[in-house]
Amino acid sequence: MTKTGLAFSGGGIRSAALCSGVLRRLLHKNVVPDYLSCVSGGGYTGTAYLDWKYRNERKDDPTWHKEFFDSMRKRVGYLCDWQNPLQGLADAFSIVIIVVLLSIIFPFINWFSYALPTAYIVDHLFGEMLRGSFTCPDPKTHNFTSSEIAENPEVSNFVNKTKEKECFLKLGPGLYLAVEEFGLFFIGFFFLFVIKTLAGQSLRPLVTVLFNITGFALAMTFLPWFIEQFIVFTPMWLNVLLLVLSIFLWLGIPPLRDKACLAIVFYIYAYVVKWRVYKTDVLSIAYTDSLFNILLWISGILIWIRPLFILSQQSLLHAYNRWRLQKAFYSPESRAASSFLEIACHTAFPSFTCCKGTAESLNRPLTLKDLSGLAPEYICNVTVNHWRLQNSQRDPTFEPLTMSPSRIETIVKEGEGKQFENRLHPEDIELSEAMATSAAALSYHMGRYDIAFEVVDDLQVILGLGFGKSIVAEKKKWTRPCFKVMTVVIQLVFGFPILLLPMIPYLGGSEDWNRIAVISFLAIFFLLLLIAVMPTGAENPGFWETFVRWCIVHVFQVRFIREHLGVVNVGPTPPPILYLSDGGHTENLGILPLLKRKLEKIVVINAGVVNGRLGLAHSLFHALNQARNKLHCSFTALDGGDITSNIRAMIVDVPSGKHPRSFRFKVQYSDFKDDGGPEEMVGEGEILYLLPRHPQLGLSEQSSNWHDLADDVNIDIEADLWGLGPNVESKEVDSLTCGCCECCHVYALHHLSGSCCGVFPNHITANQFFTPAMFSAYHREGYHACMEGLAAEFLGFSMNE
Repeated sequence: MTKTGLAFSGGGIRSAALCSGVLRRLLHKNVVPDYLSCVSGGGYTGTAYLDWKYRNERKDDPTWHKEFFDSMRKRVGYLCDWQNPLQGLADAFSIVIIVVLLSIIFPFINWFSYALPTAYIVDHLFGEMLRGSFTCPDPKTHNFTSSEIAENPEVSNFVNKTKEKECFLKLGPGLYLAVEEFGLFFIGFFFLFVIKTLAGQSLRPLVTVLFNITGFALAMTFLPWFIEQFIVFTPMWLNVLLLVLSIFLWLGIPPLRDKACLAIVFYIYAYVVKWRVYKTDVLSIAYTDSLFNILLWISGILIWIRPLFILSQQSLLHAYNRWRLQKAFYSPESRAASSFLEIACHTAFPSFTCCKGTAESLNRPLTLKDLSGLAPEYICNVTVNHWRLQNSQRDPTFEPLTMSPSRIETIVKEGEGKQFENRLHPEDIELSEAMATSAAALSYHMGRYDIAFEVVDDLQVILGLGFGKSIVAEKKKWTRPCFKVMTVVIQLVFGFPILLLPMIPYLGGSEDWNRIAVISFLAIFFLLLLIAVMPTGAENPGFWETFVRWCIVHVFQVRFIREHLGVVNVGPTPPPILYLSDGGHTENLGILPLLKRKLEKIVVINAGVVNGRLGLAHSLFHALNQARNKLHCSFTALDGGDITSNIRAMIVDVPSGKHPRSFRFKVQYSDFKDDGGPEEMVGEGEILYLLPRHPQLGLSEQSSNWHDLADDVNIDIEADLWGLGPNVESKEVDSLTCGCCECCHVYALHHLSGSCCGVFPNHITANQFFTPAMFSAYHREGYHACMEGLAAEFLGFSMNE
């Protein structure tokens, strides 16, 4: 029997609307494919359909089909629904709260909890050297002693004149020693930069760590010294101006641009170090030992609980987006199965079983395993970042991953890609979790788009702007109760020296205890840093690698350091923590898993955006290249001609008004012989490629309404909601401007909206604020493309018929 597949591409809510039209046409024709592969927004429709089908006795029925599509249209404003003004205000307020948490509160706690410990350590190690080149006044009187005036006569001009306590540069051995120290740090920094550039894969993580440490030490010694030297002679407004100009300098130099956000953090750290080392005012805040000790003790507490805030920050957007999508498109039973707090808790702390619903609950959230035996078989496409299967610099540092009710695997040749056997199972992944992860277009790790987003990478990390998901690859192995206890103990040990430092003077401790506390903290930190850069991924990991993998899962500092340094897992064994993002970060059409199964009939819906001169063919060219490299497939035109020339002739180089909504071509599947001989063709198939068109660009044909189709299929579509028929008119779609309210849809805003948010059928993916009118237009265009391409007939007959 012919095996068929359907691929819903990525494209956010635009893709969900377009693919819903294709799905509706197939259901009207009673055609259900064997497999449904979804990427990003295509998964909104795909998973929602399967969820409704599961809740309706696992059977298709026109009654609930109509309710399902009407519900999707009504709830399309899933992020901010302004159909009801009060609901729109509530949604907008919740978004503002999340933005404040992510951009202000969490970054302050996560990044600046180490500012005061850093200042204390720099003062302990380099304080005398940094102060040796300055003459500082008395902390109470803000004046200089006679011996200080004799040593540095220039300060006599400032006696009884300084409003704030500032230090003054003095020539002498102290200044020369400071310059020598800065020079040594800079030479080491430059030398390690050269080594890092030339180092091989095995040495690069360690050299990168040393490079970062040296750079941080240089910044934390030179910047406070530089600020203290010039702050006396420059007014406040000029200091602020210099800070702003220096930030623009970082942004203006390409090699430094991607580190501009970290530079801002360094500047803030430098002012805290200056406050401690020179005990001079910062932002009119006077330094006192008691105030510093109180703040240091608070920092210790924040370091103790910092993992909770980081995990919450990294998972908040994912949890919120998942909850909103589930609440908008899933069945009423699934919408009631879990609240936002339950989803957020389970996302941030998956090992805590109290966050999960009971397995016996009838309306519990569905897992991929629940969909076993349900047609079509759902395939979720995601990207695993920081993983390279082969030890080759030419290979990318990310891999495509598919999750289905039957298996979880990578996209490689048939018989391979079984790295997740006995590790991650379909019952470990909830359906809405898979859907939201596949739609994580904006993540900390962006697959093939990492280079393009390198400039804002640090800003994303600082502000927590990521929809991605991290999953433990071996959940059942690493979630025993004893491991949870050990995790808490390690976290307490790590923060204890910082809590001890401000208490030493009150406990009668000597300077030796200060030294012991600092050394203990640094020793623990460097030990965790060393573990974080250790290689993982060997096919048969030994004891040491198993220990490293355990630390990555359970010691939060190791995990965060490794993630921030971008250490890549090299080898066939999956990373201990899977950093998952949008499937479109590898391949946006979702065709690869269908080609891996060597299906005879495949329908692909491309709801992506127009990209350069190739337009909507860009994603197709990329997917075919991936299939050639990973699956050794070959493609030809229907007449056996060259596929590249055929695509250009049929899709790219077509005059306006003649653009087709469908394109068909052939695929040949190859495999190695059993005796290891050369590849031979083991099968072939046919692919139908569907794509949307503007009414003025697509092929002109006679308009039809829903009643005209009634003889062909059982139609029950309300014209008031869905228009008169599948054909949309130019005047209808040209008024669909950006905005989350239908009152914004006026033709007068057409050109303005087109310049910032695109026009039908290519509204930008970033615009997730769709209205029911926009959903209807894309839904009808999907239905129209499915009709024009005869997709139902294509899937309903075998190749030999």
